[in-house]
Amino acid sequence: MRAVPLPPWLAGYRREFLAGDLVAGVVVTLLLVPQALAYALVAGLPAEVGLYASLAPLVIYALAGRSHAQSVGPMAVTSLLVASTLARLAPAGSAEYLLFAIWLALLSGLMLVLLGAFRLGLVADFLSQPVLAGFVSASALMIVLSQLAPLAGVAGGGATLPAQLSRLAAALQGGVSAPALWLGGAALAWLLWARASLAATLARAGVPVFWATLAERAAPVAALAGGVLAVRGFDLAGHVALVGVIPAGLPAPSLVLPAFAELSQLVLPAFFIALVNTVQSLSVAQLLAARRGERLDPDRELLALGLCNLGAGLSGGFPVTGGLTRSIVNADAGANTQLSSLFSALLMLAIVLFATGALAELPLAVLAATIVASVWKMVDFSLFARAWRSRRADAAAFGATFAAVLLLGVDSGIVVGLLVSLGAWIAGSGKPHIAEVGRIAGSEHFRNVARFAVERLPGVRFVRVDESLYFGNARNVDTALRALAADARVLVLIMSGVNRVDLSALMMLEALDDALAARGIALWLSDVKGPVAGVLGRAGSDARFAGRTCLSANDAWTRLSLGADYQI
Repeated sequence: MRAVPLPPWLAGYRREFLAGDLVAGVVVTLLLVPQALAYALVAGLPAEVGLYASLAPLVIYALAGRSHAQSVGPMAVTSLLVASTLARLAPAGSAEYLLFAIWLALLSGLMLVLLGAFRLGLVADFLSQPVLAGFVSASALMIVLSQLAPLAGVAGGGATLPAQLSRLAAALQGGVSAPALWLGGAALAWLLWARASLAATLARAGVPVFWATLAERAAPVAALAGGVLAVRGFDLAGHVALVGVIPAGLPAPSLVLPAFAELSQLVLPAFFIALVNTVQSLSVAQLLAARRGERLDPDRELLALGLCNLGAGLSGGFPVTGGLTRSIVNADAGANTQLSSLFSALLMLAIVLFATGALAELPLAVLAATIVASVWKMVDFSLFARAWRSRRADAAAFGATFAAVLLLGVDSGIVVGLLVSLGAWIAGSGKPHIAEVGRIAGSEHFRNVARFAVERLPGVRFVRVDESLYFGNARNVDTALRALAADARVLVLIMSGVNRVDLSALMMLEALDDALAARGIALWLSDVKGPVAGVLGRAGSDARFAGRTCLSANDAWTRLSLGADYQI
């Protein structure tokens, strides 16, 4: 029988790694418990589902992943995607809602496994950075606004900004819960102060840096404990909304297949979840790998992430991904290998089996505060400002995505962002930059005549097209080249910026050659790259331009200036 290979980190494990991995496992658990509970509530699920979704992915990634410190589990944006998808399919908290959440994890996991197996991780590249930044910022704002209702002790909800504001306004007409507002406000103030100043304050007091940093990481757990103590000490159980009884132990394995009509409605949202999770998880893993000068296999990471989501679904959880905050904390706390994640999984299992009773009196207002403190910093317009200064099309993609997420919903926002990005790219490539160039005196370099003092050959126009040629821009390029050749005897088309040509563009060049020849103008080509030359050769066009194809623009300049016969 063939032995199952050990993960690389385990096969080469060294004893000196143990202390760092153990400490990191404890620190990540302190961060993961409140996040798991809170993000389950963001997804519209019972709090314990967040705990279930945290167990299997930690173990599976440790065995299948390759990042030394990636921590896979529930995340804010993924949770919001789940909520926005399922809000229109079933009532939040119902058995059907949980079933659909499980199948979102299973479907997105299957898609990720297939993407990794067939090395198709490049699909994530269709989410440009402006689209992703707009999506994350708007999603974070939606999450923060969604937590205003539990902070005020009232009912809220809604998959869009207008729906959220409308429901919040209606709920506030009945008044707020003062105890919830005080608890949530105090927890939020503590968490914001702890993030900004706790570690530094403790360090100034003489506490070692390691323990000061650990205290900062444990601030959310302290907030949860303070909330439970406040409920008990001031007898607030009947005055504020609580998490309620969390069943001890793991859920019984069960997998019910929804009706085909219901399952089909989950396929596209599952793809978007897989897409967002791909970008987020790969970004985190690559950041961690770069810190250690390591290389990462993106397709292997997709495969591991897909298996994590399958594991989350089969264990009663919802979609998961690599978390930036947790992974960075894991690395900074001393994680050397994925043994830290196995330690976290063991601690989480102990909590699920033996400590869920302590969470029953946890106020939802305090959980809402932990969400706001964790997510608000993700609302970031710095990339929009940079795009506005450099390329307005990217700024438009950010703005359109941001607005669409708020007004139409999270999944619709992704579609709008993709369409705007692709539309801007198509529009730009459809009207490519075309420049007449000349030679800089005493050199072989050619530059734009509108920007540089250059030499020009009488009767010869050197023109550079800075875009691949295809059906979408063939007509515009043809029109521009005919206009530039109007008073010339030779038009030299410099193709250094042309990486690809399709049949439509090839036929355009042939028709242009015939039209210019009828006017006594010769069309020459230069700087033809190998892939483009290959297309010309296979299409038989290389014979047409024989004797009129030059290695470089300077080669064409030399031949034409020496009186080469360029007449047809």
